[in-house]
Amino acid sequence: MRTEKTLHGWPYFYCMRKKRNIHVSYGIGIGSGERDLVIIDVHVHPLVSETQILEEMDKAGVDRSVLLGTDTDPLDVDKPEIKEKMRKRFNSSKLYSHPYFLFFHPIEEGVKRFFYALINQYPNLKNSNLDVAELVEKYPNRFIGFGSVNPNKGEEYVEEKLREISRLNLRGIKMLPTLQFFNPSENKNFERICEYCEKNGKILSYHTGCDPGPWEIPELSEDANPKYLKPVLEKYSPTIILTHTGSYSALKPGLWLDEALELGKEFENVYFDSSAASHVIYQKKVVERIRESFGIERLMYGSDFPVVEGSNMQYEVNVIKNCQYLTDEEKNMILGLSAAKLLGLEGAT
Repeated sequence: MRTEKTLHGWPYFYCMRKKRNIHVSYGIGIGSGERDLVIIDVHVHPLVSETQILEEMDKAGVDRSVLLGTDTDPLDVDKPEIKEKMRKRFNSSKLYSHPYFLFFHPIEEGVKRFFYALINQYPNLKNSNLDVAELVEKYPNRFIGFGSVNPNKGEEYVEEKLREISRLNLRGIKMLPTLQFFNPSENKNFERICEYCEKNGKILSYHTGCDPGPWEIPELSEDANPKYLKPVLEKYSPTIILTHTGSYSALKPGLWLDEALELGKEFENVYFDSSAASHVIYQKKVVERIRESFGIERLMYGSDFPVVEGSNMQYEVNVIKNCQYLTDEEKNMILGLSAAKLLGLEGAT
């Protein structure tokens, strides 16, 4: 069985990288069904040119991709409360002195270096809300757009970003408690974002698990443990996708799988994608747990293209197609039928 020794979500080119994508495709038969199949990759990052994304989609037989915007600010790490939390977690980790993580000393400067390295690695990235909307406008039959809102900014900033997402007709919002430095149970702006999504029918794509670079240290990714969503979801009911199903970690694969599945059992509005964690999720015991807990219909395919080392859209599609623990009907749901229903794609089901 293949294990992903990579940095999840965003590429850390000094060592590893991860994947995040959403794709839709038609006319692919699975098993003995011989039926048209919608393949929707719910986790794609517009870090490379649209030409590269479209070529990757065509190779994998994908017709549409959900492009995930990202609203981050490296300088947020200088805020006293964020800096203190990051330092405390980093200094208490057993990995503090590991040679791989020496690049990140002191942690607040290491985080900035990571972001700047990311920008240098992907000079063609287009991840603002406007960038994503323009890509969708250019390729309306290929891309679906999700925006993003930085919850560390002031209330006025957050409200303007929410208005922007409505104005640009983006389908959802991407949030990353790791790279955006927030804990969902402590951030009032995140509550406001959840309220907005619930009232306006937007889908929340929410990162769970570790991330590349410094966030490969589980202590630094602690805020991305799905358990912290519970108090917010008790107040608001947005449709939310837990990306990576709490399971991405190069060091501890499946680290918060239990917490993710528990959240799915308790809240019917919680969905999941298998991006960057297919090697964990499509094992027999995990498939059975998902099936018994809340049903395969809430699990969706995601490639996390282009940020997972040694993986691509086609590889992730094949993992699902070749999984012996899934029925043909379940494969169809994961590869696209469930996401098509969630996204309201006409004629997809």
